[in-house]
Amino acid sequence: MATALPALAVMTCALLLSAALVPVARFTARRLGVMDAPGPRKVHAEPTPRMGGLAVSLSFAGVVLLGYLAVPLLQGVPAIEAHFGPALALLLEAYRVERKLLALLAGAALVFAVGLADDTLGSRFPVGVKAAGQLAAALVVIAADVRTSFLPYDWMNTVVTLLWLVGVTNAFNLLDNMDGLCAGVALVASAMLLLNAWLLGEFFISLILVAFMGSLLGFLIYNWSPASIFLGDCGSLFIGYVMASLTLLERYVSHASSSYFPVLMPVLVLAMPLLDTATVVVIRLKEGRPIYVGDSRHISHRLVSLGLSPQTAVLVIYLITFCLGMGAASLADATPVETLLILLQSAGMVTLVLILLFFERRVLPRRDAA
Repeated sequence: MATALPALAVMTCALLLSAALVPVARFTARRLGVMDAPGPRKVHAEPTPRMGGLAVSLSFAGVVLLGYLAVPLLQGVPAIEAHFGPALALLLEAYRVERKLLALLAGAALVFAVGLADDTLGSRFPVGVKAAGQLAAALVVIAADVRTSFLPYDWMNTVVTLLWLVGVTNAFNLLDNMDGLCAGVALVASAMLLLNAWLLGEFFISLILVAFMGSLLGFLIYNWSPASIFLGDCGSLFIGYVMASLTLLERYVSHASSSYFPVLMPVLVLAMPLLDTATVVVIRLKEGRPIYVGDSRHISHRLVSLGLSPQTAVLVIYLITFCLGMGAASLADATPVETLLILLQSAGMVTLVLILLFFERRVLPRRDAA
């Protein structure tokens, strides 16, 4: 309870700040003309502001920085010590990860700026510059020693980390194709990461995760269908980058782990956006189209084509993300047999998604009653 109360307070602050900033972001987008026009592959019928990422990024960064700077000032305050003493003692050790935390926020700010430029300039913003900005943001956290550590050589870990950061960042960018989808999947995935961090006693990472979740929740109030504002590239790229970075900061192998398979947890938790990205890239390459040009071949669109409403399709993707994440959360303490069962279960769910994507619905001939 002593550590749960600060976490609840952080989430509440981030939620309220994000919800308060969304109208500001919406007004700013209208003034700057950063609007998403209706089109053949769009589900909205009216031009909609697309700078919701401003609220998510400012609320997350603001709460994290304010909390980090305020902790030393709160030490010795009787009321704070009485209610949050154990948590405050833990947070006083946060200086050990200051470099990594600041690198995360700096890289996230850079990728947000790249997305905002894309939102503002549209087709006038070169794809190469957008990619270069994402690479630079990834290198910011890598330079702060935020990287994988399960491979034998540093250069291997650096390459895998770079690919992971850029891949997940773009996966959430591509996933932002229906109301509430990108932010909602990030919220569910963050909850799964929070469960793992909390069980392993990673209190500082847990607080960062709840700050992120609060920022997402505040935005989702306005983004659920029918959305009054979209994330924009500034928001979806920011969310993807933060998600990728947080998975690298978190620990997955506990003292009870029987293998190194727990490092697969972030892959399973983020399986839906990664799978969605992989399939649309394959489809676009197969059809000879640029991979950065949008279409209606995403998992969400496929579910709608099978007869689901857009809202139901989004909820189904939430559910799949949750199920994959719950299985992955058990990997830290799983025996080899339990690990095998979890991986088989996850493979079965991924196979089901692929079937929904690639197998067309056939109309059977009607049989007249005898």
